[in-house]
Amino acid sequence: MPLERYALGQDTSDDTFCQWMEYRSQHLGSIRGGSARKLIIYKHKDKPGWYCDPEYKDEQEAWVAVRQAFIQAFEKAKVGDWNTIDDLTPLSGGPALRLKTLRVYFPADVLPIASKQHLRHFLRALDRKEADDRGLDVVRLNRALLDAVRSRSDFEGWSPPEVERFFYHWADPRDQRRIVKIAPGEDAKYWDDCLREGYICVGWDQVGDLRDFESKESFRARFEKEYSDTYSNHRPTISKKANEVWTLSELEPGDLVVANKGTSQILGIGKVVEPAYTWMPDREEFRHTAQVEWDTSYAKTIPPQNRWALVTVAPVPAALYKTIVGEKAAPVSPSPIDPLSRDIAEALERKGQVILYGPPGTGKTYHARRFAVAWLLQHEGRTADAQTVLADVDKFLEVERELSTVQVSRRVWWVVANPKEWSWDRLFKEKRVSYRHGRLQRNYPHVKAGDLVIGYQSTPEKRVVALARVSKGFGAHDGKEPTIEITPLARVTNGLTYDELAADAILKASEPMRFRNQGTLFGLSADEADHVLSLLAERDPDLQPFVGDDEVVSPLTRVTFHPSYSYEDFIEGFRPHDTGDRSLSLRLADGVFKRVCHAALAQPAKRFLLVVDEINRANVAKVLGELITLLEIDKRGLLITLPQSKESFCIPPNVFLLGTMNTADRSIKLLDAALRRRFAFIELMPDVEVLRGSKVGTLALDDFLEELNRRIAKTEGREKQIGHSFLLEDGEPITDADEFARRFRQEILPLLQEYCYDDYTALASYIGPKLVDKNAQTLDRERLADADALVAALEEEFGRREGGVV
Repeated sequence: MPLERYALGQDTSDDTFCQWMEYRSQHLGSIRGGSARKLIIYKHKDKPGWYCDPEYKDEQEAWVAVRQAFIQAFEKAKVGDWNTIDDLTPLSGGPALRLKTLRVYFPADVLPIASKQHLRHFLRALDRKEADDRGLDVVRLNRALLDAVRSRSDFEGWSPPEVERFFYHWADPRDQRRIVKIAPGEDAKYWDDCLREGYICVGWDQVGDLRDFESKESFRARFEKEYSDTYSNHRPTISKKANEVWTLSELEPGDLVVANKGTSQILGIGKVVEPAYTWMPDREEFRHTAQVEWDTSYAKTIPPQNRWALVTVAPVPAALYKTIVGEKAAPVSPSPIDPLSRDIAEALERKGQVILYGPPGTGKTYHARRFAVAWLLQHEGRTADAQTVLADVDKFLEVERELSTVQVSRRVWWVVANPKEWSWDRLFKEKRVSYRHGRLQRNYPHVKAGDLVIGYQSTPEKRVVALARVSKGFGAHDGKEPTIEITPLARVTNGLTYDELAADAILKASEPMRFRNQGTLFGLSADEADHVLSLLAERDPDLQPFVGDDEVVSPLTRVTFHPSYSYEDFIEGFRPHDTGDRSLSLRLADGVFKRVCHAALAQPAKRFLLVVDEINRANVAKVLGELITLLEIDKRGLLITLPQSKESFCIPPNVFLLGTMNTADRSIKLLDAALRRRFAFIELMPDVEVLRGSKVGTLALDDFLEELNRRIAKTEGREKQIGHSFLLEDGEPITDADEFARRFRQEILPLLQEYCYDDYTALASYIGPKLVDKNAQTLDRERLADADALVAALEEEFGRREGGVV
């Protein structure tokens, strides 16, 4: 086979090997998407020459090596030497193509799954150790999955395509789908064509077939060349429109398209089917298409979506999708695809710890929280719950609380029963009792489910008579007034009396004794609780199971680092302890991370995630100490001796760490090199796409933010840009001029002033001379206080102008 019959990018490449492998043989497995570099050799579309490994002097020499490597791969496969095929250097740049080509020649010996991420996902679902072996490439992973299938009698007689369909139905790694709205022409003039022929179409035909571009960057360069005059050289608009077109090339089978007419009419919802994106040169215009199976039963009118007036292609948020679908059964889960979550999950599996970093207001904590809940639910086998939870704010908060460690150390409460009203005997008969507000109301909001209760009975007993557990924390249960609910654990037959409590050096100063047990709910310090429980266990050994250290560490624990946060807080250290004789002693106490690791060791099948906000505000290397070595994924389970307690300690493989870092406070470059090597870093930058199509008055929010950040990055660096969340409210762009003015005055402007160090000339270069008098070194307070005047000034400074950008 000559190179001309192999490569894409040529004038006559419609029938080449790579054209067939990527676009015309989906039944053999998909390798769609990503860069054209996966094809190893191809001809550039918008510049002379070819792409190939620079090790070779030209494309012909590269082709000789690649062709020979393919032949070697076939020979190895023929004799069963599958394990060394991935080592063939000339094919290393195209793992998916390598795998699919083997599938063509050896259909019974290769599964039609070419994604390494998907193969690892399926192996993990089968609890196979190969899933986490980073030394395995695509062929060995594919063969490992095939071996796992063949070892199970359930799959006896199944063909590779049947196995593939089963896995994607049973444990689809693409558990969330992209949902986009696309208008089929102005006033939906092409909707009849789309409905009849089964596709959706958009314009911008001058760029040609999107499949011919080797990358998104090369496409955007071509788009800018073709459409700069159309959009008056306004770079933000050019960038937005290029992204809209490119979205069609990123659609995958199973994704959803909502066809709209105007801002409020839904024409139908369609599921993308193979081959997804298609260039239709026979159409007069709107030749970019995606193949879709339409369902017009969703046609309806919804509240106007003003942003849709300015965009052809736009993502559909989960809340809006629920509005569109209504009561009718949804074709897919209401959670649109979140590539960031997949990146975080992959990085956690690979490194064990990840830091989300970026400028202020880019949603680092927001995304960390959502990822934590969804990821933990998915690993508990509750994928459907995860998708529902992410689409419902109230449900999300409820599940986040359910998964979270509210307090690492145990909380013990002292509850007093007055026999004139009720007695502890009643609790043991009825099995549960609810309490309303009583004396010391400040304690009630702190009571959580799972807390331990020491039951004290007033006259005539005046002694401890019971142990109980809080079954429902403080709240309005069943729509009634706020209460707490407790259930019995054990009766105490020889409990401490009032006189004994009053005589005890530690307990005489406790809250219940200071108030002489005149009230209902009292708090005990950790030392007081440990002391009274140990005294009760000494008198009655049968109480020991209830008074031991039964702290509960949940799958999700959150902490925030600060300049005073230390090794003693995180791992272990000595803490002051009241001895009861008006003096203090030091007691060794476990820190948050050590407790999480102990819980994970006790439950190896469960995953534990520690989320650390503002991780760069502490001296991280000092906080971690010797544990920095144990963080490495291949050092998990390795034992070391802690210097203070002399205990053996390890970080279990089921403990993961997710941090957030504001780069406006401290650059990633300033972090310890050893620390950077042990973490994966994922950058979150301002996302103008979430503002696309939204305006405050005549000010386009996306244009405003994009141009403002361009100016900031030019002088202060990209790490100090302004995040999109400054312009969002409840996940949606703000549209009220007064609210925008407040955000600008109280949040954005102070940041800019800090960046400028009161240099008003620099500040004027950011927001314009209408708002800053650089000669007088003052702000125009009157204009800033008037929302309409402020918006007008910013529109004049940042708005689109003929001939370019001001």
